[in-house]
Amino acid sequence: MSYSTLPQEPQTQPPAYESSTANSPYGEPSGARTDGDNIPDDFKYSLNVAACELPVRQMFIRKVYAILCLQILVTVAVGFFIKLSLSVQNWCLNNQWLFWVSFIGAFGFMIGAHIKARSYPTNLMLLAGFTLCEAYIVGLGCSLDKSEVLVKAALTTGVIFVGLTAFAFQTKYDFRSWQGALGMGLWAIIGWGLVMMFFPGSETVNMVYSGLGAILFSAYIVVDTQIIMKSMHLDDEVPAAIKLYLDILNLFLFILRMMRNSDD
Repeated sequence: MSYSTLPQEPQTQPPAYESSTANSPYGEPSGARTDGDNIPDDFKYSLNVAACELPVRQMFIRKVYAILCLQILVTVAVGFFIKLSLSVQNWCLNNQWLFWVSFIGAFGFMIGAHIKARSYPTNLMLLAGFTLCEAYIVGLGCSLDKSEVLVKAALTTGVIFVGLTAFAFQTKYDFRSWQGALGMGLWAIIGWGLVMMFFPGSETVNMVYSGLGAILFSAYIVVDTQIIMKSMHLDDEVPAAIKLYLDILNLFLFILRMMRNSDD
């Protein structure tokens, strides 16, 4: 009998694995598998969004903008509720304590949401408290404005936000280096606003102040969008949504101030 006629045991070889860092410009694993919209392996939580695969990045962006849309809808609903009901409006204006509770609460909830940003569902509950406080403050502040002015300011803000977001997504220029200059501009606007509380300026001064504030927060929208796309982590959707939400609110308030001055 020849040995060649004996049955041969099948040879098994270990499967070949691709290098997980071959395609990652950051030297981080990029070969993890994704299953639909499920987040891949746990180690992905330690990566920046830019270092992840396209489906993972898209999933993160969808989460951030879904939360942002809910925040805006809640703010609009609270504002309309206060403005359209005269009895509610009078009660809010006669009970200023609730305004100050909301003002302090907004800071508290925001700080808590950043501290517990990766603790689900605590982060979402803190985010909900922050959004309700901000919605009450903005709704009460806008309750005495004309509906036409509010609608024009809201539409203008929406168009600017969509345009700047599209620009931030497609541009190759990295605007994150502007953070320092924008921070100084923010403190300058805050200081100017405090001075104007005690020494109101002319209509021209108010228009210049409002225009500079609108430009500042328009730039913040571009910078914060790129920070979210390139620097934040996969489980930081709550801080990311808060960033954009505050940018939109401040842009809206400065545009409303400009339109209020021109209408007067």
